[in-house]
Amino acid sequence: MTITNAQAISPAEDIQQPDSQVDWCHIQESIKVLLLAMAQIELSLTDGDHNVTSLGALFTDMAKHLEGMNQYLTQLEDTPTEVLAHGENLAEAVREGVVAFQFYDRVSQRLQHVIMGLAMMEEVLSNSKDRTSQGAWEKLQEEIEESYSLDCERKMFEHVLQGTPVHEALKLYKDEHHTLQEDDIELF
Repeated sequence: MTITNAQAISPAEDIQQPDSQVDWCHIQESIKVLLLAMAQIELSLTDGDHNVTSLGALFTDMAKHLEGMNQYLTQLEDTPTEVLAHGENLAEAVREGVVAFQFYDRVSQRLQHVIMGLAMMEEVLSNSKDRTSQGAWEKLQEEIEESYSLDCERKMFEHVLQGTPVHEALKLYKDEHHTLQEDDIELF
């Protein structure tokens, strides 16, 4: 398909045209991209959730069996210390695996928060009255902030809303979250 000079619209003319005078609307196109992003995130979560849930349950079950076996071996008088040490090392490795699956759960929760935030933003953008209402946008921001489960997430949110560059807000979040993990690993 070729466009003649008469049909071509310069970028400056395109930007100046009101929504009602074009065949498409940037808001509707933005909503489509938001919906696509939500669908992709949801599919990713759905694809990974079943496998990770099964593996997490398997690791938890293995940890219970291994703990029972180690307790039994400890009670025996003639169990070599090397066997006991290997059993304890294996138990520690399984516990670390369980913790890794719990961190995946946290990632899933965060992505669910993203989906929820995008869905709420889609609602605001879809409503011609709300998309120009400061109150609607403030309410959206409040609801997104309330969905966060960690203080460091809320702080990152506040930094971004105050105009802190994203890379700086992420660094502040990572620094604080890393300290949180070292001090107290939150098990679900």
